Amino acid sequence: MAAVVFQGLCLYGTVLNSVNTVEASVRSVYRPDAEIVVVDGGSRDGTYERLLEIAKDYNVKVYRLPGSTRGRGRDYALRMCPEGSYAAYFDLDDEYNAYFHRAIEWGMATGSQRPLPYLAKRDYAVARGGWRDLNYAEDIEFFTRVGFDFHVPVLFRRPLSRPHGGRPLGDARRYMRGTLSAVSRSVRNVIDLIRGNGFKYSEFASLPYIRRRPYLLVAPVPLIYTVALVKGIYRYDPLLNNYDLMFKYMVSGLVDPIKEVGADGDHAVFSVLLSTASRLGLNWVVAKVRSANLKPYTCGQGDSKVLVGVASSEALASVGFRDCAEVDSP
Repeated sequence: MAAVVFQGLCLYGTVLNSVNTVEASVRSVYRPDAEIVVVDGGSRDGTYERLLEIAKDYNVKVYRLPGSTRGRGRDYALRMCPEGSYAAYFDLDDEYNAYFHRAIEWGMATGSQRPLPYLAKRDYAVARGGWRDLNYAEDIEFFTRVGFDFHVPVLFRRPLSRPHGGRPLGDARRYMRGTLSAVSRSVRNVIDLIRGNGFKYSEFASLPYIRRRPYLLVAPVPLIYTVALVKGIYRYDPLLNNYDLMFKYMVSGLVDPIKEVGADGDHAVFSVLLSTASRLGLNWVVAKVRSANLKPYTCGQGDSKVLVGVASSEALASVGFRDCAEVDSP
């Protein structure tokens, strides 16, 4: 593991209506040598007040930005980080383990301005435009535009509340103020999904969620895509959408998680949709996975097929992969 050359660290994120989990998330990322910046998007359940209560204990600077999207809130939080610091964003719906901190320390020690997807020099990220005003796929858009040099394939977080399972409409229950508000937010999420991922119409229409509901192609999907097109779709590669481009960067920058951050076999895991791996070049992806000292498998996960790289086959079942078959050596 590389020696740490400390240059100042700021951990930042946004939160909304998470009063029961916010302290656990903040506590899991807390370290006395880092500043934590949290932007509350207008919580109505006491989250903001709870943040103010714990602020002194965890060195948290708390701001409020009612009605902000996740992207706008993260952008505000990023800009509140000290100039010259490394800035790492975290999701306040999750709890983090020691590998989060080890990966950050490893990334800072590289000296890169953008070592990891979630870690970059604050000034570099701001100069690249910060975060877009998006409520969905804002992280994918940020990662592909700001860029990153390395990817440490290690599991370092777990959800503190029930995840929404990756549905394009998202989970609006926490945010809704009635049916109309929920529908409006869900439509906004789909529009932002298109914009943040840089989807062409054919790519959006071929998503599993849409394919299982062909009736959506009659009117809602073309209309929503047109709105996204008018608002502006962010795409940074003529051939790859931003989701696939993000994984191209990840695969290119794969490092050995056991060697670099001391990960154990249960936490050294990399996964990518098999369809994405195929578009990037399956043989190339498999070779890069092996170069990080991970064994490649094809597995089922939910409704999808994924290519998985693990240090220990025992991790496959514990993470939730099923029907796995090791990829044969060339």
